[in-house]
Amino acid sequence: MTLTVTLNPSVDRLIYIRQLVPHDTNRILRIEEDAGGKGVNVARVLKRLGVPVTATGFLGGRAGRYVLHELSKVDGVECRFVWVKGSTRTNLAIQEEDGSPPTALNERGPQISPEELGKLLKVVEELSQNARFVALGGSLPSGVPTDIYATLADIAARHGAKVVLDADGEPLVQGLKASPFLIKPNENETERLLGRAIDTVEDAARAAQELHTGGVPVVIVSIGEKGAALACAEGCWTAVPPRVRTVSTIGSGDSMIAGVLSVLMRNGTMDEALRWGTAAGAATAMTDGSDICTAQQVRELLPQVEVKRW
Repeated sequence: MTLTVTLNPSVDRLIYIRQLVPHDTNRILRIEEDAGGKGVNVARVLKRLGVPVTATGFLGGRAGRYVLHELSKVDGVECRFVWVKGSTRTNLAIQEEDGSPPTALNERGPQISPEELGKLLKVVEELSQNARFVALGGSLPSGVPTDIYATLADIAARHGAKVVLDADGEPLVQGLKASPFLIKPNENETERLLGRAIDTVEDAARAAQELHTGGVPVVIVSIGEKGAALACAEGCWTAVPPRVRTVSTIGSGDSMIAGVLSVLMRNGTMDEALRWGTAAGAATAMTDGSDICTAQQVRELLPQVEVKRW
């Protein structure tokens, strides 16, 4: 199975308005709400693609109960979360009718105590024993050290699980020290890692190769609707997604990781994994708000993904 670890899950509430007018009354057209967080999204997409998956992390309060309900009751994901005294965060996003990127208002998340962190480490230790892949990613709640992904990666690696890391900033830098199996930075995260602009699929391919040469077995650099590149020991491939009507990109990167893992879990090839990941990311971009793709949507887009060896 695949284990996902979400340290800072959320309830994602998307508020639709015609046009945001600061310092004035804005009338809400509708509100959409869903469970969020990188590992949460990865787990939901994996389950929809028929891959055995278990989700863990921190949950608390009414918002935490909502996330658990959506994961376990709606999507049928097996859950082993650690409950904390604080409350799971609620993230607000304001979406205007013109289709411009939403205005996000993200809470920091609960304060995690040393005892609560210790409980999570024990859960990850236990679940990693039966996991082929452990997916780590997302922001950190207060009280969690920035080297937590390195710590979790070391735990997973001791039990032979391959680590997938999708983070940013210092948690990513620290996590890389634990030699993860796969990373998937987007263009902004890659630019911060390498100190140069990533504008084209060719830029993404060169960046993926550089990061792979630096010691990461599999690197995927995604650049949204422009595509993605994957570099590994077998070579380098680029992928261009199909032209779709983009409604919301929330969760697209997480869906890409799930699509990739769905192929690796059945011992498929890396170019096939990139194709499935690209199709899953595009399928989620077609969905409303913070919703995610279905297996049928992914399969319908697969033939339209253009994958080439670079």
